[in-house]
Amino acid sequence: MQGCPQTFDRLIGREKTLELAYGCADTVPSEADWKLMGLPTSVTWDMSPESLTSDADDGGFSANMISSLDPTYSIEGEVRKDDRTDEFGIQQFTKYIVAEVKARRQPTVWMRLHWGNTYHIGYMVPTGASDGGGVKEIVTYSYEFKLADGTTFNIIDDGESIDVTGVTVSPTTASVVVGATRQLSAAVAPSDATDKTVTWTSSDATKATVNGSGLVTAVAAGTATITAKTTDGNKTSTSVITVTSA
Repeated sequence: MQGCPQTFDRLIGREKTLELAYGCADTVPSEADWKLMGLPTSVTWDMSPESLTSDADDGGFSANMISSLDPTYSIEGEVRKDDRTDEFGIQQFTKYIVAEVKARRQPTVWMRLHWGNTYHIGYMVPTGASDGGGVKEIVTYSYEFKLADGTTFNIIDDGESIDVTGVTVSPTTASVVVGATRQLSAAVAPSDATDKTVTWTSSDATKATVNGSGLVTAVAAGTATITAKTTDGNKTSTSVITVTSA
């Protein structure tokens, strides 16, 4: 047929996406830190449950209990030359693995796999890595990831909100001259919480006031406690402001 709109910019695997992010296990990457790692063409995962078996008589049957899990992800994919799906950088990741091993360090990476209507998230070690030339401008890759830190592993629903666990105001104390201002900041945890909004209040507006963005204005000599309170979870943190005369 003539004049039919066609496109060849789609690759197999857009129903599943693999995103990676550098960082340490104690900090979940922010949304901006996650980068696409090509497009998966084949994904298999295995929780590898380890079980204990009891031989105690239970009606003639042995009793089993899961003691631990060993999540392992085997992912094959492909990427076109200069394609946007190579945001993370397949070749750069390979260089990183080699550099870490040469430095006697463990190569680690955050993984977020979009599987159906869920995200599998964890701090992983790449226990397998290979690359292929593919055909023409397409490069294929194969990785295996195993969990490096069990406390980081989670499976959440696609679109599920991430609850706020805390907030930290900085600085925690400050001295401000009457008539001057001081900007406070509030860091909400985790960094990828769904609702990171906070409200600011002053314990004594006759000494110091605060606006909606955390800007403190010194009114009169004395002290006031400025509080940041999260909309989600009502978590609070404070800063003590000492107002001095000019």
